[in-house]
Amino acid sequence: MPTPEQHAKLSASSAHRWINCPPSVKLAEQFPSKTSAYAEAGRVAHSIAELKARKCFLEPMSMRTYNAHLKKLQESSHYDKGMDSSTNDYLEFLQETAMGFSQPPFVALETRVDYSHYVPGGFGTADCIMIGDGRIVIIDYKNGAGVPVDAEDNPQMMLYTLGALNTFAPIFGSSIKEAQLAIVQPNAGGIKIWDITTEYLISWAAEIVVPAAKQAFEGGGDFCAGDWCRFCPAKAQCSARAAQMLGLEPLLGARPEAKLDRDELLNREIQKGNGQTVPPLLTDEEVGDILNRARELAAWVKDLEEYALTASLAGRKIAGFKAVEGRGSREWTDLDTAFKTLQERGVAESLLWERKPVTAPALEKTLGKKIFAETAEGLVVKKPGKPTLVPDSDKRKPYNAAAVAFGGA
Repeated sequence: MPTPEQHAKLSASSAHRWINCPPSVKLAEQFPSKTSAYAEAGRVAHSIAELKARKCFLEPMSMRTYNAHLKKLQESSHYDKGMDSSTNDYLEFLQETAMGFSQPPFVALETRVDYSHYVPGGFGTADCIMIGDGRIVIIDYKNGAGVPVDAEDNPQMMLYTLGALNTFAPIFGSSIKEAQLAIVQPNAGGIKIWDITTEYLISWAAEIVVPAAKQAFEGGGDFCAGDWCRFCPAKAQCSARAAQMLGLEPLLGARPEAKLDRDELLNREIQKGNGQTVPPLLTDEEVGDILNRARELAAWVKDLEEYALTASLAGRKIAGFKAVEGRGSREWTDLDTAFKTLQERGVAESLLWERKPVTAPALEKTLGKKIFAETAEGLVVKKPGKPTLVPDSDKRKPYNAAAVAFGGA
């Protein structure tokens, strides 16, 4: 342990993209694979989660052995204290789920599952699988805090489930009729669960996955831009995404349903009570439509800027732009020597140091959620956040100014 990471050409993690945009798989092959600090941190957190789950369910190791493994993982430069409490949340959910079976379920951890009977060369690694009572539970741990992940209609989890059904068919046959897909993401949304039938999964695979996978594997199909572009290696240069984004360049391009021409829009008049007119205004519906598309446009522009900077630094010419040195910063040559000399020259020591209180979230990250909850009990109050605009798909309840004013949610 930890389990070596491998990826299929048509991976479950990128299924949302290749199902909706099959030719993106071949297009992405010309881009080098990249990693990030977030991805490396995720691998460390996954290894800690696996260690805890393995000790609980599969390998009753001694505390000495367990602590030795844990200490080695905690020595990683990508480890942070918050991983301890987050992976504890994951373990607690596994334990609660196991207790929901009438008898101890079959448990498999970090298991390679094969869904190649639907997707050419398709396989993946499921974090945790539990089977019993004619039911299969697939649980995936997500360490990230940036993008909340839903379990409902999650193609990655659905493919994992199909793969697990195939992998363990020699043992359980066709006895499994119900499936539960669970995402454990302590740092962004907590636990998400979706219950479905295996019959629905098999039907989805036959109708949606198989034809898309065939096209993706062969490099066929049509390019189609959408929210699945977020993690595509070609997102900055993809002409299909550019076509979608550039539809916003004229205002009318952001209003596909109304189809008003420019003259009609400019001549629109809104009558005031006194008979005067005001300049044409967008309706609330039009504002919402433009905002939805403009958010994607902003993300695309950021991707373009990152690509253009990389290309410029590599010596290529991006028309109309160039890479320059940004604003520099000044630092002490040697902190101790500098401060000693400054005091000798008459600068008061109090001017050389700043003291500021640590925030509650920062201390919680340092101590871990459990220890923080115990030591800071009664010392923290949660203030309501400022109103913020989000898409309708966001799971949070609409802002209620009256409820907030009277101390409600």
